[in-house]
Amino acid sequence: MTESNSQPPPETNAAQAPRTAGRATTASQVSVAPLGGALVSLSAPARPGESADALLARLLEEGRHRGLSVVQGNVFGDTRRWQNTAAEFPLSILARHDSPPGDLRGARVLALPDGSFERLPDATGNLRCVRWETGGARYLLMGALTPGNHGAAPDAQSAELWRLLKATMEPAGFCLKDLVRTWFFNDRILDWYDGFNRVRTAFFNEHDIFGSLVPASTGVGAANATGAALTLDALAVVPREGAQLEVSAVASPLQGPANDYKSAFSRAVEVAEKAGRHLFISGTASIEPHGLTAHHDDLDAQIKLSLRVVAAILEARNMTWADVARAILYFPETAWMARFEPCREALGIPPLPAIFAHCDICRGDLLFEIELDAFKDGVK
Repeated sequence: MTESNSQPPPETNAAQAPRTAGRATTASQVSVAPLGGALVSLSAPARPGESADALLARLLEEGRHRGLSVVQGNVFGDTRRWQNTAAEFPLSILARHDSPPGDLRGARVLALPDGSFERLPDATGNLRCVRWETGGARYLLMGALTPGNHGAAPDAQSAELWRLLKATMEPAGFCLKDLVRTWFFNDRILDWYDGFNRVRTAFFNEHDIFGSLVPASTGVGAANATGAALTLDALAVVPREGAQLEVSAVASPLQGPANDYKSAFSRAVEVAEKAGRHLFISGTASIEPHGLTAHHDDLDAQIKLSLRVVAAILEARNMTWADVARAILYFPETAWMARFEPCREALGIPPLPAIFAHCDICRGDLLFEIELDAFKDGVK
């Protein structure tokens, strides 16, 4: 594996390497599931009194046992206590700005077969990217990207981050139109979400993103250990010539397009390759078809509507909850997290490979948000 972008990505055997056979929860309480592009998801809730280092060690050990290398990750916990956690891959430590001291909720990482990828620097020289190939596509995964000028206004930092993303992708052989999924974690998001959306929309207009694929996305309120106004993870995919691969936006049967209320993301995006279909469902909250918040001040009703919306997207792509590989449950108040399981059970949904995160939602009247990835073998 090279540590620079001076060479083309290796002709990897990622698609042929041993894969995790279906979703499973291990003896170490790690949820493991295959995803598209030879990626494997590993996630786990924190155990009582567990440190971030110990939590990550559980995930890494499970990956090593399976011949996998972790290439990107997120820890959801108090950034003040865990900010010194070291990792050999892009890692974001995230929590709402007022998260309780020492609070640790869980972690998720993505992994690839050992030796099947190359690590690349971002435009600032930090190793924040991995690039690899399968029989159907080229992939670029970027993690923990942050703007350099932490003293600038949040809108300015957001614009700087988009420029950094573009300058990182192009030397690696990708462009902004190749983005399929983004994750934005914005500190104190409620104070500047409108400005964030203006910057993103302007950037999409400048680069004609609305004329191609608008990526699936999550945008929630979480501080990061660097002190930046926001941090970004992103995935780009380029189909290989003549390959059986399709990338497409997926509508939400129970909601209108997010762009109708000036939030530029697709409700979901599907990448269908020979090995299977990877469905990225964006951050989903209690929003009715015209873009207004539904069920004000009713936490249980908001959770249930969000789950129904996700279920409808899964059904539209001939998937079920059994195909869910990983999920994140975002709550602005930690005390509200206990309401999720009763709501899930009331709807007859099976247990999910989910972790909790203490984050603001993009509107003050939204009380819950869920995002998830699903994977189904075979293109059809």
